[in-house]
This record gives sequence, C-alpha cells and structure tokens, in this order.
Amino acid sequence: MLTACFVLVSFVLLQTDSKPVPDVESFLAEFRKTLHTDNVLLSQYTYTEKRSHTELDSNGKPKKTDVEVYEITRGSEPASLYRRLVEKNGAAVRSAKPEKVRRAGPRDDEKVIDDLFGVYEMEIIGREEVDGRPALRLSFKPRAAYKPKTRQGSFMQHVAGQAWVSEIDHQLVRVDAQVVDTISIGFGLLARLQKGARIYAERKKINNEIWLPARTEATVSARVLLLKGINIREIFEYSDYKKFNVETILKFPDTEKD
Repeated sequence: MLTACFVLVSFVLLQTDSKPVPDVESFLAEFRKTLHTDNVLLSQYTYTEKRSHTELDSNGKPKKTDVEVYEITRGSEPASLYRRLVEKNGAAVRSAKPEKVRRAGPRDDEKVIDDLFGVYEMEIIGREEVDGRPALRLSFKPRAAYKPKTRQGSFMQHVAGQAWVSEIDHQLVRVDAQVVDTISIGFGLLARLQKGARIYAERKKINNEIWLPARTEATVSARVLLLKGINIREIFEYSDYKKFNVETILKFPDTEKD
C-alpha cells in the first residue's frame, strides 16, 4: 500500500509544471517591446500617490513616520506633472497649491531601457503565479564590461536581483533587488549609498487592460558628507487611476527620437 501511494505521489509531482520555460532570448525580445519606465506609464494618467517616509534606527526599527497623500495631474507635456498635497499624517490639507514637477519623458525612457538590457545579464529561473496569473521569474546581474549612457544605467550597475514578468503579455509585474556595492552620489563628496539597500516594486493590471505601478519600497542606508549616517524606508503607493486622455496610447512617433 505504501509503495502504491509513493508511486502515485511521485507521478503527480512529475506532472507539476512540466511545461518548459521559453527560450530566454526570444522571451526577452518580447519583454523589451512592452517595457516602459514608471514615469512614462504614469504620464498617461491622473492618480493618487501616497508617500510614507520612515526614519529607522541602527537596528532597522522605525523611529518616526510621515505620510503624505498627493493628487497627481499631468501637465500640458508628458514630461511635466502637477502634484497637490491633500493629506498629511492623516489630516486633510486644503490650502496647498499645485506644484509643477518635471520628470523623464519618452526620449529618456528609450535610453534607459537600452541601458537596462545592456547592463544586465538575465536568466529565466522559474515559473510562478502572481495574483493568479502565470509569470516567469528572472534573475538579473550587472555585466562588468558594459558602459551605461544614462544616470539610471550607472545606478543599475550596482544593483542585482529578481524580476517577475507576465508570461501571457510579457509585462513587468514585480522587481526585488538589492544594491550589491556602495554607490557614490555627487562625485563621492555628498553621499554614499551603502551596500544592502533594498528596492521592491510591484505593478497591478488595471481594468484588465494595462499594468501600472502599485507600490514601490526602498530601504536605504547612506552616509552624507562621509559623516552623518541616514537609515530610511520610503514607500510609494499608487491608486485611483484615471486615463488622462482616452486617445493617448503608449506609442511614440519617430520625431521624438534623437
């Protein structure tokens, strides 16, 4: 009887996830076609952004947390937005005026994506379900020889981790990464971001149509002016998405390229 049960269980386990993972090069080629930075995705929408800033002690325990909620509206150009503070630490803010903020646009997006696929060596290491949808889990690590062309690419050279990509529509779903060596900021004179800083980001499929940022979290240790130590956790949460213009789609004309 025990032998029969063992054979049955072994058969079931062997049948689980028997579908082979796709060829990594062809899968990455499809993934690249869909990938956009958060800035470009968010430029298509108005939304609510909740920012939680927590100061941590030397053991990583919270000391103080400030929470701000902003209404975000796109400006006349995709590279600009207006944000208005509507709540701080649970209290409504009614007198705040909209603040104009510039951000990276489509041209920068293309260069950053080029750097991402240039900086990283990627491998498919498994298949998992994320929110009930099949996703491939990828590992990524920097290539030492690549020379990045953007500021973001230079940062990527110090970061490694894993990413989950929807197997059905090749969209980025989740990233879990760490800084693998110390990063100098401001030519090394202003601050150093310490090894071990963690970056976590996830996207959700909105209205069963498009994957948009849902949450980004960064836990950071830094040393400012090589003297003062800073330990913080920043969390950004996005909600209440409304399409800025129903005719707008994520395709950029050739005239926007350099």
